[in-house]
Amino acid sequence: MHAATAAVIFACARQLVPLSVAALAALLYLVAPAVALGSALMTTDTPLLLAASLALLAQLTAGKARALGQRAPGAAVVLGLALGLGLLAKHAMLFWLLGATFAALVAPAFRLARTDLLVAVGTMAAVIAPHLLWLARHGFVTFRHIEAITEGHGLSLLRPMQFLAEQFLVAGPITFAALLVALRDRSTPGLAALALTPLLIVLAQGVKGPVLANWAVLYLVPGSILAAQVLERRRWLAGLSLALGLAVSIALPLAKAFGTDLQRPDGRPLLSRYLGHAGIADWALGIAAAQGADVLIARDRDLLADLSWFAAGSGPAIRAVPPTGLPAHHWELTAAYRPEDGARALLLLRRGATLPCADAEIIARTVAPPGFAGGDVLLLYSLPDPGCLAATASEGGPT
Repeated sequence: MHAATAAVIFACARQLVPLSVAALAALLYLVAPAVALGSALMTTDTPLLLAASLALLAQLTAGKARALGQRAPGAAVVLGLALGLGLLAKHAMLFWLLGATFAALVAPAFRLARTDLLVAVGTMAAVIAPHLLWLARHGFVTFRHIEAITEGHGLSLLRPMQFLAEQFLVAGPITFAALLVALRDRSTPGLAALALTPLLIVLAQGVKGPVLANWAVLYLVPGSILAAQVLERRRWLAGLSLALGLAVSIALPLAKAFGTDLQRPDGRPLLSRYLGHAGIADWALGIAAAQGADVLIARDRDLLADLSWFAAGSGPAIRAVPPTGLPAHHWELTAAYRPEDGARALLLLRRGATLPCADAEIIARTVAPPGFAGGDVLLLYSLPDPGCLAATASEGGPT
């Protein structure tokens, strides 16, 4: 997908800048550290970026047709499909939709004929209609979840500054610096609008609450073209940027394969986020099998994800502790424990977590191996009466 995105970025850039700049833009995207990571680990950002690049290409194609007094219904359909599929990949595509609107306002090359615009909007609406219906049936729980994770934590200038500093790692230090320089050039206002919109939205969010480095990753698509315009005039810097990116692109998969023992200064594994999942799941599933359990219950999303993955096709049913309010994640929404799931139930919790049933009995414990939960004490409980979980949820939680 990232290779395809780079190819589409090249096609987009060819409509705006010379061939050498377009080629450099594709290469800068392809060796960005965020792309290297996204090539080694599947995330929703990967299809999101491909959808954004296709949307940009379709918008530019339709814009060129409008400038010639023509219509481009095929490009309009592609634009609608790209926007719709991008929204299904990740709601951050809304940033792109807003940025594309700003781009059309400031740059004629990004403007669509009215009929093409209607076709694009109609196509997008058709693509996302089932998702909107699902949201409506579930009380727009996804938007409430977004509201919860972006809740204000007090005003801070440190969070947005940290986010901005992290972008030198997301795009690459030289590439992001070149992008910032390019934003001062008024020759490509449409691209600048597309790049600035997600960055400014997330920076504003950082003032009031937490943000993650990848929340504005959409800027990489127009940003690669903007940065290439600056770096193409400074060949040695362009070469250095590509060399650094290529080194990261090679080092990350090698580290995944051979560097699991590498440690950070604090002693934690360098790849701690990606390690330790199988060990915990195998431990819990092995005990569940020995106990003849019908169902294995957990509360944490990461534990539920691991148990579901490693138990797929065999083993006990994996269920979530029923929520006492709005579901906090997928499993609480779709796989909360119900009495009909089985009476022989085990409960997996981290030490310190609230115990939802008073009669739960500890049958095993372990210390998580180095990795995402390294050092945490995990407890496995037997539930003589798992029906207490449903009762606790309906009563609003334990007192």
